[in-house]
Amino acid sequence: MARIVFCEDEEQIRKLIEVAMRSTDHTIELTANGRDGLAAIEREPPALIVTDLAMPEMGGLALADAVHARPELHHIPIMFVTASVQRADVARFGEHGAAGYIAKPFSPRALREKIDELIAGGRATGG
Repeated sequence: MARIVFCEDEEQIRKLIEVAMRSTDHTIELTANGRDGLAAIEREPPALIVTDLAMPEMGGLALADAVHARPELHHIPIMFVTASVQRADVARFGEHGAAGYIAKPFSPRALREKIDELIAGGRATGG
């Protein structure tokens, strides 16, 4: 069982995440933006961070940079959730320390599989 922080500003996607993660043993915390996500991460560091890219107050790339700038947090893998998966975007994710990504729209099963892959120590390649 792992603690996972999700940062997603779209309410429907947060509900999908809740439904997808119900069947797992993981503990989840959902936040609506990167600023609140960073506070949750600092309060209790998770095993994994899953973040949308475009959010109010702090986007996913800025969140990843803030996490990686802190020595006590920089080891936490980060998975981006995005609607754009062009080659340039994927390269940019790597520049910000992404362990993986998942494209919107995604199925609950695909989300669980990516999360399990990252928590098990694998490196998700997206999709």
